[in-house]
Amino acid sequence: MSVYVGIDVHRKRSQVAVVDRAGQVLANRNVPNGVETVLGVIGDLPRGTPVAFETAFGWGWLVELLEDYGFEPHLVHPTQCKAIASARLNNDKVDAHILAQLLRADLLPEAWIAPAGGASAAGAVAAPDPAGAAAIVSSSPRRSRSSARTATLLRAEQILNECRASLGRGCR
Repeated sequence: MSVYVGIDVHRKRSQVAVVDRAGQVLANRNVPNGVETVLGVIGDLPRGTPVAFETAFGWGWLVELLEDYGFEPHLVHPTQCKAIASARLNNDKVDAHILAQLLRADLLPEAWIAPAGGASAAGAVAAPDPAGAAAIVSSSPRRSRSSARTATLLRAEQILNECRASLGRGCR
């Protein structure tokens, strides 16, 4: 039986939806981020099952988890996913379901996932350059320093959460 998974990833929790080939919802659960909880929903699915998820804070742990357990990760390009942005009812349960349905219909606008290497997958693709971000925001020196500081703090928090996830503690 072919199944498709959509995950709406957030900082602390994720909504996981599983649909079959006919589009019927088999599961749609909100779980805390972590290896055990996510595998509690999708762990029994066959190897090679496609999983779609939208970029969000600290999604690198999810890519590693999916690849380690034989799933096929599909990173959704958030600005090109008009089905979610234009939905009349917009919540995590609906978003995860839409991701699974778009994957099933092969209509998913995908983004590139950097191969694993020295940097984490999320860090290699999604991390902004603090200096570049500051230069774009404003020509005011104070505002530039403030933007660079904020970008650096957010990146440090992302790295910390990825380290927690790789130790099996999930993201807090």
